[in-house]
Amino acid sequence: MYTQLFLFARQAISRIAAAALISSVLAGCCVIPLGGGSLPKFFEDYEEKVLDGTGPDKILILPIEGVITDQETAGFFGPTEESMVARIVSQLNRAREDDSIKAVILKINSPGGGVTASDIIYREIRKFREEKNIPVVAVFMDVAASGGYYVAMAADRVFAHPTTITGSIGVIFGLLNVKEGLDKIGIKDYSITSGDNKAIGSPTQEMTEEQQKILQSIVNDMYQRFVTVVDQGRPNLQRSRIQTLADGRIYTANQAKENGLIDDVGYFDEFVQKTMALPNYSSSGKDPRLVLYTKTDRKLDNVYQTPGAESSDLNRLLRQLVFPGSSAKFYYLWSP
Repeated sequence: MYTQLFLFARQAISRIAAAALISSVLAGCCVIPLGGGSLPKFFEDYEEKVLDGTGPDKILILPIEGVITDQETAGFFGPTEESMVARIVSQLNRAREDDSIKAVILKINSPGGGVTASDIIYREIRKFREEKNIPVVAVFMDVAASGGYYVAMAADRVFAHPTTITGSIGVIFGLLNVKEGLDKIGIKDYSITSGDNKAIGSPTQEMTEEQQKILQSIVNDMYQRFVTVVDQGRPNLQRSRIQTLADGRIYTANQAKENGLIDDVGYFDEFVQKTMALPNYSSSGKDPRLVLYTKTDRKLDNVYQTPGAESSDLNRLLRQLVFPGSSAKFYYLWSP
């Protein structure tokens, strides 16, 4: 517990310091959009871009990258960006209307995120897969941990690159307590509450044994839900075995395969072929087009590019340094 609190404090301090350094460097500077184009509009429709292939069929690449959240991102210098949940639901809705899409590949590179956001994305992908009756596979890139792994349990198959880090099955509720420090400088909390547990988790009050039990019970309940999702997504694993594996630790791709947490290890082009070999893949020809939906107008010609990664301002950098996600939340998140 204390180790986690220390890590959260260390991360917060380092992010704030980095942001302060950037701010000092940028003092007196103005931010100019690159490329001479206007900033993307929030409600702009997604555009389909072909990455490879010339055939009539399509395989949709659906990126799930970064911290999983259901919150819109308020820009420091630019427009608001829709949440990951909203983007994925919109893209799935568009894919529902296109009968030429024969499969979906979830390209996951995420340490996880909010419990609710992860669960919504999992449900939406699973519902899409059942309605369309086409293959949905997950491909893990650098990291697919905690909520990133949770989302993948909606897929028919789970693949990983040789250097992927995955696992971290569990829940964390990060709390910091600054009461002792405030007492030393003469600051007191006089919050008035309607009950003893109304201010549970307050950083300015000592946590009681009862409050610790309350919060632990919530974490335990959310943990059991995670285990159930893995149990449904990995039917070859016994629930008791999943609980042994799900102690929060991370795994390499080979370790995950040995333990039955993923199906295979390899590279993206190999996973495309494995997707096409699945029983519910209905092909009308060879060389399917690999497509993705994006709002960016830059040229995309391979599956390793991330739509929107080239931001025309410093929003993305500052957000990653200081605001990776709200702190007052339960997370399916790997946060070393």
